[in-house]
Amino acid sequence: MEEINQVNEEVETTEQVETEAHQTVSKADYDALKAQLEELQGKIPKEPTDAEINLKKREKELFDKEVNLTLKENGFGQFTPLIKVQNTDELDNAIKLLQEIYKQNKVNSSYIPSGSTSTTQYEEAQAKKDAQGMISAKLSKLFGK
Repeated sequence: MEEINQVNEEVETTEQVETEAHQTVSKADYDALKAQLEELQGKIPKEPTDAEINLKKREKELFDKEVNLTLKENGFGQFTPLIKVQNTDELDNAIKLLQEIYKQNKVNSSYIPSGSTSTTQYEEAQAKKDAQGMISAKLSKLFGK
């Protein structure tokens, strides 16, 4: 009976070794898969800690305050809700653009006198500092030349 039990145990261990042999992978394949796994795990973004989240939140608040202050310094504080920038270079470009628009608008809406815009003979002579021309322009009005 013992011999039968030993034979049965040997048969079972042989079957178990054969099934395990089919499931095993060579050392080279294992090393390649492990290296690939480590590489892919390195690409997974790490979860930020609470301190990192708070730091990013404070940086954003500080940058928003800087944008607000810079716009107010340049006279464009009312445009703060409209300006969405990510860095100081974009902020500088936005301010330059606003300044150009402001200059163009100021020129277009500046005072333009209505009525006669032509210059008279007297004004032309006055601009040239020609005293004789100024006198002749005045006398021509008197004598109707």
